[in-house]
Amino acid sequence: MIYERKLAFDNISRMLAITRYDIEHHQAINDLSLNIHGENYFRDVFNFVYGYSFENANFETKNAASVDLIDQSKKLAYQITTTRTKEKIEKTLIALTKPKYKDYEVKIFYLLDKSKPNSQTIKEVEDKFEVTLSECLFDYTDLIKSIENLETKKIIELNEKYFINIGSKYTDKIVLDLIFKHLLSKKKFIKKRYDDDFGTIGTDEKITLNNINNRISADINNGLDYSKIIEDIDGEDNLLTDLRSLIIDELYSEVLIENLKSKVSKIKLDNNTIINLHCLANEYQLNFNKIIGNLHEAIENNTEINDFNTMNIAWVIISYFFEICDIGVHQT
Repeated sequence: MIYERKLAFDNISRMLAITRYDIEHHQAINDLSLNIHGENYFRDVFNFVYGYSFENANFETKNAASVDLIDQSKKLAYQITTTRTKEKIEKTLIALTKPKYKDYEVKIFYLLDKSKPNSQTIKEVEDKFEVTLSECLFDYTDLIKSIENLETKKIIELNEKYFINIGSKYTDKIVLDLIFKHLLSKKKFIKKRYDDDFGTIGTDEKITLNNINNRISADINNGLDYSKIIEDIDGEDNLLTDLRSLIIDELYSEVLIENLKSKVSKIKLDNNTIINLHCLANEYQLNFNKIIGNLHEAIENNTEINDFNTMNIAWVIISYFFEICDIGVHQT
């Protein structure tokens, strides 16, 4: 049962993360359809996890402005939202002033990351509504902790009822697409260098040229199985161009510079191109096993979904750019 519990919990965590990325992307293009469906979906999840009896507030009062879900028996009212502003918090908590919600506990569940109000806002809201604001705001991190505390049978049942089925819609291509878009959405500005360093040598030859050890070469070769999926993702939105700017021009460049700092002057490193950084790496015989390991860590630090189908996301990305000669030297 321990193994079954882990499988169920891992899938729930993964699906919650993918769903968040999906909502994030839809919101970026002003499509709020998933927000609407999210109200009913999380209503059912909350009822299962916490033993609530939530109903959609809009069924009772058309377009209930303050709250989305109500449990009359436990006197609970929840707002489901992606909006993290002070105004949204106040518009939700105003429900506490209505006779209909007298003695109710009102909370806000954020479909993305929860709001982090500053100290002044916290004081103003708490004084105005006589609440402890930190107890009113929660998101997926709080939900996953509650799920983790469930009994094993309940975690397995939760996964089977609410998470396995939605997983079927997220193919490898869709998951990668959402992860890439999530990575890019976190970057307000990406500096594009436009200094393509593409090569023509084969992957095996490049592995040898860069003195890649057996463990990392195995990870790279396994990741190559997904290269076609990555190529298919690229479309009219130039996703791969933007992804290259983030992975190569930003993260990989930073790793190269960090590893060159002890060997090359700062003046020589400032505003350098990938081509020149590769020349310096070759000249000073940098250890590309360490560099690729550092890059792997940097990519994982930027995403919560680290694997799918047992394949590590960071290695899929590294393998793709290694194959087209953006990562690693390709000439002596």
